Amino acid sequence: MKYIGPFLRLNSLNQNNIKNQLFHLSKESMKNIIFNSKCGIIINTKELKSKKLSDLDTNILKSSYPLLCIYKKSNPKLKSVNDKLYWSDEKAKKEINIDTNAFMTLSLLELTDYYDFFKNIDDSKYALSIIYANLAKRQLQFYASNMRNEEGVFVDKIDISDSSSNELKLEIKEDKFKFSDQAILMAAFYKSSLQDDSKESVEYKNFSLDILNMFIEFKEELYALSFEELLKLSLGLNIFYKYSKNENAKILMLDLFELINENFFSNASFITETKLENICIYYISSFLSYKNTGYIIYKDTVDKLYLELLKFYNDELGIIVKNNERDPFKFSPTEICLYIMCLFLNTNECEDNSSPIISSIFKKQLVNSGIILSWPETPSLDDRERYKNFSLNSDDLLEEQDFRMSSIPTPENINLASIFIKNITFSERKHEFKQGKTSFYSNKNMLIFFFTIYLCNNCYL
Repeated sequence: MKYIGPFLRLNSLNQNNIKNQLFHLSKESMKNIIFNSKCGIIINTKELKSKKLSDLDTNILKSSYPLLCIYKKSNPKLKSVNDKLYWSDEKAKKEINIDTNAFMTLSLLELTDYYDFFKNIDDSKYALSIIYANLAKRQLQFYASNMRNEEGVFVDKIDISDSSSNELKLEIKEDKFKFSDQAILMAAFYKSSLQDDSKESVEYKNFSLDILNMFIEFKEELYALSFEELLKLSLGLNIFYKYSKNENAKILMLDLFELINENFFSNASFITETKLENICIYYISSFLSYKNTGYIIYKDTVDKLYLELLKFYNDELGIIVKNNERDPFKFSPTEICLYIMCLFLNTNECEDNSSPIISSIFKKQLVNSGIILSWPETPSLDDRERYKNFSLNSDDLLEEQDFRMSSIPTPENINLASIFIKNITFSERKHEFKQGKTSFYSNKNMLIFFFTIYLCNNCYL
């Protein structure tokens, strides 16, 4: 019986395990979607080759289909071609949403920083840094050339191209634009401009600053935006400011934050009626504002919002329950994942950085609910990512549970991509979850993957 204790400790799941698992899922799923999904308009791999790549031992671009942009919806079923798994190209909804694609590009740019650590220690992984940086630039070029209306602002479009022709045809879905979409792309253009000092990078930086000047010029119009749009705009400005440290962006952030706070906290009914996902975005944006500026007013808001978030947790069921919404037991993956990230951000700021709530929600609402179709395989023992600091030292070997839960099958076992489905529903009577349709919605997944990668990459998680 003396071995029971160590065995249980070995198999317990701590917060670091969960963070590592979510990061592993996000970066590997992004890689799979980018290269193997065809869920969007693709680019010829020749356009991504560079002199830097020619000196590296890598086959990453072989038989791959890098995405220039991603469609709204696709089929996540996988099929094997020459011992390699590709997505089915059936049932794609060819709508191209600005915010979804901006989050995709930002994810690639953040992963560029991550894979840059492998320079001179692993060619195949370092090559991803170069490829992602090049691909992100091509994506941004595509958005600037094809995803704007006559006024020059970015708008959602639909791909109506004829499959029998090489001619690209995009149709505006709705000519209305969102300021928040412009803000997220502003951050992406600026982040890309930091990759090097080329003429192209200078143009990207200037283009990004042009968008910022547009916000300043139309500042009065921003005050009339909906609460949800203000939150997303504030978030985009925060991400941009982290990259740029631009003082004009900081002043605008402060103005919008004051307005958001006034709207939210001045009315008790407004607080109770606000959707969980919006409170999570509000929390994350306030947290980033605090980290970006050090202003205590942001920390006060973070603390207040955390108390509001705790009200959504049902201790008896061990899950989130949205009692303020029409269907309190229907959940999207963004609600669950953003909620977990908010709890992570809070525990990292506290001396007592343990939270059994995180473990409960992770196991019940993510792992056991069926909201994730599959989970990427654990890196092999000769893979540097399997070790702390990528050392290959046996003392630094990370456990299996730092990468995945064995209860969720791998893509190879189930022929389904490692993605989140649209929603799940909890039966209060049966105490079990029911899956929604097995479809891939890029807006849900790109938002989750970006936040996970961004917060982990910048040591916030």
